[in-house]
Amino acid sequence: MRKRLLETSAPISASPPKLVDRKRAAALVNERYFPISPRTLEAWPLTLRRVNGKALIDTAELFKLAEERIAAAPVTRGGRRFRQHEEARAA
Repeated sequence: MRKRLLETSAPISASPPKLVDRKRAAALVNERYFPISPRTLEAWPLTLRRVNGKALIDTAELFKLAEERIAAAPVTRGGRRFRQHEEARAA
């Protein structure tokens, strides 16, 4: 069974298809940008196509929106002692 799954599953990093479902879209965004769940994609303003009852998302629009979200994200510095270190330096 496992061998069959490994043979049939295509790598995510291969060039993505033009239209993907939410599950595959979340996997692509997870691999290329940041962690996200298929349920979260329901709230994104994406154009959907309904084919055989399935919601399909255009990957170009998906990647564009993911890049916009990365660009809009605030940049923060890590480290628990960063503030204490700066206060000691200022004193």
